[in-house]
Amino acid sequence: MISTSKEETKDIELQEPKYELVTEKKDPTKKDEKEDSQDTNQKIGVTIAVAVEIYRALIASFLILFVPQKCYDEVKGDHVCSFSENAETGPDPLYNAGFVFNCLTMATFLALYYAEVRREVKLIAYLDVNTSRPSDNESVGQVLEKIQPQHKDAILYYDSLYIKAGYMTIGCFAINSVLSGLVVYKYYLDDKTTTTFITSLLFVIQKLQQVYVTLKTDKNIFYSAYLSSKVQYNDLDKDKVIKTIKEEIKEEIKEEPTKP
Repeated sequence: MISTSKEETKDIELQEPKYELVTEKKDPTKKDEKEDSQDTNQKIGVTIAVAVEIYRALIASFLILFVPQKCYDEVKGDHVCSFSENAETGPDPLYNAGFVFNCLTMATFLALYYAEVRREVKLIAYLDVNTSRPSDNESVGQVLEKIQPQHKDAILYYDSLYIKAGYMTIGCFAINSVLSGLVVYKYYLDDKTTTTFITSLLFVIQKLQQVYVTLKTDKNIFYSAYLSSKVQYNDLDKDKVIKTIKEEIKEEIKEEPTKP
């Protein structure tokens, strides 16, 4: 039987390697890949949607230019109006009024898309879509209070601008559709006139329906105007949480009384 003294045992214990559990520390200033992916995907979706919708708005606004109509001259007789012929204003006051309203409607669509994009960019930057958090008006209002006042005011400003532009666009589109309809049917060509006219209107009717639904929400309910599913921004963006915490710590340090 082998025996060891207390001194030898102590020496053995001292020679045993001691291991320390090392955990990787996450840098709080770095944004999580999933969060960054959400923002990137949202911005790509907005860019593609805006490009498609501007094209549709162009067709739906300038109905007098794109809907086939019948023209007449001494050389060709009755014929389909060319694009340049449709763009020419003449002595017909109804035609001139229709063309002016075509331009005005397109201008309101551009104003709507400007407000939409600015609103969406602010929402993507400072808020996230979080299905695990409540999304009612009061809860989202509490989230907004955690954002710096200037950024909160910017979100509310562009949301208000979007509401005004939305109602203006819907109103102009309705008047333009009636007025342009009177013009194109005054110069009716054939079934192509009806088919093209209805198709052009359908290009943006669904869009305007979605706009109307978004406009009728409460003050702090921010639905996305572009993402395929009707998602709602209802939580503070994670990197903004880190910035907010850092700012609160700085404020506490400033307010802490100094020792005499």
